[in-house]
Amino acid sequence: MSRDRHRSLLALASLAVILAGVSFVFWATRDVRGGDCLVAVSRISAVGSEPPAGRELEELARRAYEEAVADGRCEAPGPRWREWFD
Repeated sequence: MSRDRHRSLLALASLAVILAGVSFVFWATRDVRGGDCLVAVSRISAVGSEPPAGRELEELARRAYEEAVADGRCEAPGPRWREWFD
């Protein structure tokens, strides 16, 4: 194998290792919901009104989760790596 080909393979392998490391760090530091937390949401609609849109339901669920965290019924989200040491 020529030196140039060897260097280019080494550079490509180094780049792959760096990209894998960066991806792992990004994945490990993402916030995830802590523990088992079940949040139920309901919405009452009047007869003849349109059903709630997906975004509206997601917003209701997000608010209910934030209220549960504020009340102490659920753990606050934290980085994924903290789960590895608990």
